[in-house]
Amino acid sequence: MSFTGVVAALEFEARSLGQLSDGSLISVSGIGADNAARAARALVAAGAGALLSWGVAGALDPQLSCGTAVLPAEVLRQGQRYATSRRWRERLLAALQGHVRLATGALLTSEPAVAAAALKASLFLQTRAVAVDMESAAVAEVAADHGLPFLALRVILDRARDSLPESIMRAFNPAASRHPGRARGRGLLWPLLCAPADWGRLLRLAAQYRVARRALGRCARHGNPTRPIDARGGG
Repeated sequence: MSFTGVVAALEFEARSLGQLSDGSLISVSGIGADNAARAARALVAAGAGALLSWGVAGALDPQLSCGTAVLPAEVLRQGQRYATSRRWRERLLAALQGHVRLATGALLTSEPAVAAAALKASLFLQTRAVAVDMESAAVAEVAADHGLPFLALRVILDRARDSLPESIMRAFNPAASRHPGRARGRGLLWPLLCAPADWGRLLRLAAQYRVARRALGRCARHGNPTRPIDARGGG
């Protein structure tokens, strides 16, 4: 029997799913498209019959608040469009009603991190995508290559008006992710400790992180997102 393979860039995203009892496997890939694609291919090789991109994202739509769960109908990357499984998505939307705020607009995947509020505004105007991440399109491409159902669920961490500190963007550079699956303490904290001018924004981001993490947990508890039964053949 096939199972759902879940790709999450960071450990805290994977932990929000809790203990999975349905046979699904989670791969903590590390940040960025290359790491995500590698993890997705490994899950398919292990027998995954559906792929789920799971974690947090940044808002492009100014209407989206921290903690909103984005279940996109399609994922965009450099002119490419990947549809998500309609039946899988609709089941999750119905299950999550009343538990989290929901959005269904397109999700953009960007190779460089999108940190500046001005760039977010520009990308929103250009693409009309409501949120941006760095991995989902890579997972979607692997699913498309193997004819597998694909879904992305991303919870908003930073809002459209938030510009992320340069120090934290250095910490989350995909090129620095030498050990996919492990977010090393010093690797993340050292740039932050060296940039005291960013501490105010970092404290606000930490509060938003807690909101997003709780929302991911609610999505896992109430949505049963890895259940593959409605995904296969869902279109």
